[in-house]
Amino acid sequence: MAEHGRQEEARRWYLQGRHDLRAASWNQRGGFHDTACFLAQQAAEKVLKSLHYSLGSSRHTLLTHSVVELLRKAERRVPALKEHLEHARELDLHYVPSRYPNGLPSGYPHLFYARETAAKALGASQAILAAVEKFYAERGVLWDEEEGGEDPAEPESSQDPGEKNEG
Repeated sequence: MAEHGRQEEARRWYLQGRHDLRAASWNQRGGFHDTACFLAQQAAEKVLKSLHYSLGSSRHTLLTHSVVELLRKAERRVPALKEHLEHARELDLHYVPSRYPNGLPSGYPHLFYARETAAKALGASQAILAAVEKFYAERGVLWDEEEGGEDPAEPESSQDPGEKNEG
């Protein structure tokens, strides 16, 4: 992939990761803690994949969904990421069990995930996003959202995302 193509792909993955983190926050506020944890994991995975695209990493590097693996491969070139290994571990714990009942001993994900778990996952994802943003900012790379998507953090309605509409 040519340099321009890699940077464009990095931008696309970064913006989607940022969007996923906002969606995770929205889900947490609505009481969908299992979904918030999965989206927090996805946000970190996507911003780290963005970083790998930007660095010109191999296609093989991008095939994983493990935040730990993506972080470890990136920390060789971005040493500041080393301090986020525990954040990556926290997020990888949510990749399967936050979505699938057979990822848990009984019940289903919504029963197992609470606000505190979601808050911890969101914090871990935010820390990784901030580290990647700092790396980009130090290189003069700043990407803004494109127009067209509705920001889930600012809904048109003032209704809480978890409330039922009784109208």
